[in-house]
Amino acid sequence: MGLGDHDRAFAHLEEAYAERSNWLLMLRSYPILDQLRPDPRFEDLVRRVGLPT
Repeated sequence: MGLGDHDRAFAHLEEAYAERSNWLLMLRSYPILDQLRPDPRFEDLVRRVGLPT
């Protein structure tokens, strides 16, 4: 993400989702993900994880 490769970042997030990684419960609070929040894929992932939108 630091290099602006959002596609790769989302690929890793999708892998974490497929593995049912517990850290995805913190999607809303990790500041490092701030760059990804405006992307519609982020809200889709948040919804699928089951976090409040």
